[in-house]
Amino acid sequence: MRRGAGIGLLALGIILVLAGTAVAVAMGPDDRLTTGPHDVRTDGRAVVTKPAVLARYGPQVSVLVEVPDEKPVFVGLGHTVDVEDYVSSTARVEVTRYRVPWSLERRDATGEPQLRAAPTALDWWLAQSSGIGGAQLRFTLPDDAVSLAVLAVGDFDLRGLRVTASYEVPGAFGVGVGTAATGLGVVLLALVALKWVPGVRRTAPAVDAVGFVDDEWDVPWPETDPADADTWDDFLSEDSTPPATKAGSGAAGPRAGGGRWSRWRRRKGGVTRPKAAADKQKVAR
Repeated sequence: MRRGAGIGLLALGIILVLAGTAVAVAMGPDDRLTTGPHDVRTDGRAVVTKPAVLARYGPQVSVLVEVPDEKPVFVGLGHTVDVEDYVSSTARVEVTRYRVPWSLERRDATGEPQLRAAPTALDWWLAQSSGIGGAQLRFTLPDDAVSLAVLAVGDFDLRGLRVTASYEVPGAFGVGVGTAATGLGVVLLALVALKWVPGVRRTAPAVDAVGFVDDEWDVPWPETDPADADTWDDFLSEDSTPPATKAGSGAAGPRAGGGRWSRWRRRKGGVTRPKAAADKQKVAR
């Protein structure tokens, strides 16, 4: 069970690493995927896209078209209904499908060699750009069916057309790097689960027991007078009544002569010796 889970985590981590790395490398730090320039073979005056080509909503797209010999060229974005009606009678190339980074499916439509009107004279374009030898158009894909049209201006054609496209997705580079980092973490977790990489274990520091005992006994115990030590005889022989007061004094005073008082005097530096110790000395003599 544990081995199966580890293998599953390892596979998931590898997929995340590969996907995140691919996104980060493709988009780059500027969050832009650029492809081209690519040659588009045509000798006509119009190249248009079908709605499915620009069906994605949100990304910002930049299209650069170039033609040789300093020929004028026009590139515009419009609603599919307007664009198809405008080029319906003109011979054209229709791009029916596009795949990133650059894979086109196209078909050639027959018609008249000329456009019905100059593209720069129309006012229904959502975005447009024109130039001599090339033109660049940058736009955000709307949530509508739109088509992109590359058109020749005047009596020129689009022979030698080259197209460079780029897609900008804000934050894509950071998402790719984060996905790859997450995948690395999952791979490491899987390796630990499979016991291919030892986990981190905390070990208790070694204790020098001999040295500890030696250090314990290196400090000498303070020498004391055996007569100052309390014994059971001391406690058993203590008189619980307070000592008598001096002659001429009044009532009995505080504990000034009892056993506890004698012990207290010894500890404070007095010379009173316990009764049991004095008896022992008499017997010894």
